[in-house]
Amino acid sequence: MNVELRIFRARRNRKLADSDWTQAPDSPLSETKKAEWATYRQALRDLTKTTTPKFLPNSPKLDESDFPEEPKWAKP
Repeated sequence: MNVELRIFRARRNRKLADSDWTQAPDSPLSETKKAEWATYRQALRDLTKTTTPKFLPNSPKLDESDFPEEPKWAKP
């Protein structure tokens, strides 16, 4: 597996882990917000099928422009 893909997957996996709480039964989110987060999380899972990971030009940083935008939420 190439370096870009490993870093890409690690970043994607971190975003999934950071949003696990949104799908928990005791999450403070409404059902509508839970659905938004579920869609976001599915888009993250689909990234490796729809995107070719790449670094920014002349940079060791991953180009994250293909990552979906995280849903907004307000703390209860």
